[in-house]
This record gives sequence, structure tokens and C-alpha cells, in this order.
Amino acid sequence: MNVMNIHHRDFGHPMFTTDLLEVAERWPAFLDLGKRLANVECEPLDDTFFADAKFGTLPALKLACFHSSALRSTRSPGMADESDNLNLHICKEGVTRIAHLGREATVRAGECILLTSADTLLLDRSEARFTFVSIPRPVLAPMIADLDAVLMTPMSGSSDAFQLLQAHLATLKDIPGASGPELRALMAAHVHDLVAVAIGATRDASELAAGRGLRAARLKAIKADIESNLVSGDVGSDALASRHRVSPRYIRKLFEGEGTSLSQFVLGRRLALVHRALLDPRLVHRTIGAIAFDAGFGDLSTFNHAFRRHFGMTPSEARQSAAGVAA
Repeated sequence: MNVMNIHHRDFGHPMFTTDLLEVAERWPAFLDLGKRLANVECEPLDDTFFADAKFGTLPALKLACFHSSALRSTRSPGMADESDNLNLHICKEGVTRIAHLGREATVRAGECILLTSADTLLLDRSEARFTFVSIPRPVLAPMIADLDAVLMTPMSGSSDAFQLLQAHLATLKDIPGASGPELRALMAAHVHDLVAVAIGATRDASELAAGRGLRAARLKAIKADIESNLVSGDVGSDALASRHRVSPRYIRKLFEGEGTSLSQFVLGRRLALVHRALLDPRLVHRTIGAIAFDAGFGDLSTFNHAFRRHFGMTPSEARQSAAGVAA
């Protein structure tokens, strides 16, 4: 792949994997990737080098999700980034030891740390999975209450704010690269808000984030949870509230803010799931009842009534219509 253009990609996540490169090409390509993402030189610490990554950009935001063998990353004074980005490293697996800003720190799985791109760096990482979020200092610094205290200080990733940030970052892979500039700017602002709140936002920044981004990010994370658990999981308000560490009432208020309810949203997603299955010629051997039960409906009469009201036809008519089009 051409790693030379990564700064010009929007979400849609370009990918880097050593599996797609000849052995002789792997390390040079990864060296270029490290320079362009974080202004660092890399060297392997294991005999067998591998790396997989997804990465992309939004306005004032770079994001990368990595899984790699053990690496050493260094930044000399001559490699300092003039833009001075603030880089948040979120460790999912592995251990990272860092010397930076005249201090040393160790970051373990479940922890995060904020670094700069304008200062020298020595970073030794075991085989690890981690997320890298880079935001220009002029964007993020004014939102942080005490930036000097936060830099090079390992932080727990178990707080509600960090959990929400990671859930929001995970959903970005579903955003098409063709999204308009206004949507991309809004998505980036949500990430800026969540990072600031997670690492210690000023009071003004927290209030602004609550108004423009936190509720939207929380709702997005809950909707993604519902999609993941629609068939075999519990998507009731109590279960969702427990997983997202909020109250059931708060979840209900989030959906009410969109002019709907949790139950209506879940019903709509289940009906959409059934509708797709009825149009799939590979599932023509399955009965409508079996498809409905698999989607989480417990009563066929209720399902039939809801389907007809939602789509303006019965489930049988939907399947027959699809069969006619195929024929």
C-alpha cells in the first residue's frame, strides 16, 4: 500500500499490514508510517517483525489502531513536529516504557498517557495493541485544566469518560470516507471533547462538551451496543445502563431527545433485521416465524402487526416482492 498519502485520507480507515508486503518491503514501509504518524524512528526489538494498523484523519485529528511486535520508537531534536500535536496513547495490551519531557513512565494494559510531538522521545513497547489519537496543541491545550500535570502521567482507562471515548473511537470505522465536511468536523469535535473530559477538562470545556458532544457520543455508543446485542444479548434499559454505567432514566432521556424511545429504536432495528433476511434469497428456505424469533421477537402476532405498520406490507408480501424482483 502507499503509506505516503496517509495525511490526506479521511475515515474509511486505510490499512497497513505486513502480511500484504514482501519481507524486504515491510520494515521500510513501517518506518515511513511511523515518521508520518508520530514523527518517530522505529526499530524492531524482536527477531520477527509484524504490524497491523488502521488509520485515518479528520479535521484536526489523526487516529491509528495498532497491533505490532515489540518496537523501540525514538524522536531526536531534529524530528520535532512544528505543529506540536498532543498525542494520546491508549494501551489495550502489552507494556510501554517511555522517557519524555525529562521524565520516565510505564504504561500497562488499560492505561493511557499523553505525550507531545515536539519533544524528544524514547519509547520501548512490548508486543502490544494500542490506539493513537493525535490532536493539535492549539485545539486541545485550551480545553485542559492543567496540561503540565497531565503530560507524561499514566492514567487509568477505566473511568466512564475514557470508556466513552474508546466506544466512540470504535464507531468511527463505520463512517464512510465520502462523508461531508460538516459531518467530519462534528465527529472530530466530539473526539476533542471526549479526550479533554477524559484527561481533565476545564469547567468551560466540560460544559461545552456536555452540550455539543458527550450526549451524542454516549447515544452513539449505546446504539452500537444495541446493534451488537440485538439478536442474542440483553438490550433492555437496565442492562444497557449497567454496561455504560449510567442510569436507565438517562438512557431513556437520550432517546427522548431524538423524538423516539429505547423500545421504538430496538423495534425498528429488529424489523430492519427481519426485512433484510426476507429479501435474502439465501434464506428463502427459512420460515418467516423462525426469522422473526431469531431477531428477538417473542410473539408472531405482535411481530406481524408491527411489520405491516412499519413497511406497509405483510412479511409474506415482502418476501414475495423480493422473489418477483429476483425472477
